[in-house]
This record gives sequence, C-alpha cells and structure tokens, in this order.
Amino acid sequence: MKKVVFFNGSPRSDGNTVSIMNAMAKAVRDCGAEAKFYNLLKMKYRACQGCFGCRFQEDCTIKDEISEAINELKTADAVVIGSPIYMMQVCGPIKNLYDRFFPLTDMEWKPRFGTKKAITVYSQGADDPHAYESYFEYLHSLFPMFGFKLIDCMICAEGNDPSRADTNQEIMLHAYEAGMRLVKD
Repeated sequence: MKKVVFFNGSPRSDGNTVSIMNAMAKAVRDCGAEAKFYNLLKMKYRACQGCFGCRFQEDCTIKDEISEAINELKTADAVVIGSPIYMMQVCGPIKNLYDRFFPLTDMEWKPRFGTKKAITVYSQGADDPHAYESYFEYLHSLFPMFGFKLIDCMICAEGNDPSRADTNQEIMLHAYEAGMRLVKD
C-alpha cells in the first residue's frame, strides 16, 4: 500500500492549511493509500543540534517524536508539508522540521531514501498568491537533496480568514486532485 506523510505546522486545527491538507488526505485514502498525519505543534521534539551525527549514520542522534516521523517518511511514497506564513516565512516548527530532515541526505548531499513526490501548502494573509514566490522557490531548492520531487505548491491567499479554503470550491478541488496525484503513477 502506498503511504503519504503529512506534516502540519499550523497551530490552527481548523484553519486553511489543515483544510487543504485534509482534502488531500481524503483523496489519498479514496485511492486506497495510507495518509499519516503529524501535527508538529502537538509533538515533543528538539531542534537540530548541528552535531553532524547523521553524516555518519542514517538517523538523527536525537531520539524524539520527529525522529519517529522521519523514519515513517523514509518508507513513504510522498510527503505533504503545510505551513502558515508568519513574518514572510514558514512558521518555526516547519523550519525546525527542515533542519531535522538533514539525515535524509548523504555525505554528498544526495537523498538516502529514494525520491518521493512532494506538495507544499501555504496559507498567507497577503492577497497576492505570488507575494512570497521567490522565498518558496528558495525553500523548494532544498527538496532534491532530501529526495523530494515537488509536484505542486498550493497557496491559500487572504488566509487571515481561517475559513477561506473551506469556502473556496476551486482550492478544495485543487487540493483533492493534488492528493490523487500523490499516489497515482
């Protein structure tokens, strides 16, 4: 069975980021695959310590809930990473997650665990969906070394309204179709 790992960095359990990710997860399940969710704000974990232990072994030296989630990711077929945009950047938990993805790369900055489809989901207060495009491109430039092949970047603009995604049929349809693409060959 195919597996998709979802990392949610939003503190809003009923906000736009979660709504979009839930629509994707429904599509994943409707296609007969497993959707495994991690809500970063409810997990106990530490930030990367910069010890470089993962350069010499395939696992992080820190043993916590994030290391368990990353172990799930190693055997997954796809990943979805969702974050609200705070102060023109991803939220802190997602930045910490990216740092903790370091064990996914080998000593030559190549992926250790194959290539996985990836989708990012961002909810932003700005009304222009392209407002942070160069920042997103920078973040996504990290993905090849993690073994992530970005197939979509969903942006919910005007996201200060936590029901913006739920009330936008186009966004929800896009999310469902994107979820299907994660598990279809």
